[in-house]
Amino acid sequence: MKKPTLITLIAFACALHSARAQLIVEDVVHIAQDAMNQVVDLAKYAEMVSNQVKQITTMTQELQQTVAYVKAFGDPSKLLNITGANELSSGLRQSDVAQSLGALRQSASGITSLQNNASGLYQPITNNSLSGTQVSRATDIYKPFGALENASSNYTAVYDDAMQRRKALKSQMAQTIVQLQSATTDAETQKLQAVLTGQSAQLQAIDHEIAAAASQTAVQDITNRNDGQKQQKAQNEEIAADRHDAFTKFGTMMVPDVNSDLRFGKGNGQ
Repeated sequence: MKKPTLITLIAFACALHSARAQLIVEDVVHIAQDAMNQVVDLAKYAEMVSNQVKQITTMTQELQQTVAYVKAFGDPSKLLNITGANELSSGLRQSDVAQSLGALRQSASGITSLQNNASGLYQPITNNSLSGTQVSRATDIYKPFGALENASSNYTAVYDDAMQRRKALKSQMAQTIVQLQSATTDAETQKLQAVLTGQSAQLQAIDHEIAAAASQTAVQDITNRNDGQKQQKAQNEEIAADRHDAFTKFGTMMVPDVNSDLRFGKGNGQ
């Protein structure tokens, strides 16, 4: 083999060995860099997962608190059938039995008052006197008595109705109190307390209805008494005026007439 050829082969072998060594070094560095990058990415991912776990934990705690709150206080939207609420609403919509004093006066009738015996308690007034003589009665002057009797009947109707409603309402209040004692949530307690407050107010309103009906009767009685005194005073004045007029006329008749011959016993023949 020639010497130049040998030198060339030796040089080529050395160059190939150097290239292989450089390639191996470069691959190790690249792999190490990739590994570091993966470690960094993995650390970031672990941090992200940790944050998500914290968020999930926080949300779980909030959910548990919400569940505990709902369990303790209840959900007001689900409490639709509260004891006493329907009865209370129906009672507020019930029509009043009481009539106004104006209506009682307007419906007053003298004829009805004369015939009224209060279910047998009184004797009706007839058109016959004790001797059997027919008496023509002025029925209009009996209207004030009719108005007072209407007010008395109105009070009786209001009282009877109020006593029935009062009895039913007290029973409903007792049921509400029992339910209130066994309430398990704050929402149920608050609604039952509201119902109980409404029932108490309605009970007071019923008592006021009775008082109002009684006051109507008292007012009409006072009005009748006042009118009776007024009529009596007017009659006294009329009697006094009639007496004065009668005395005046009688005095005039008793004054001698000097121009009359008959007064002095003189006749036409003298």
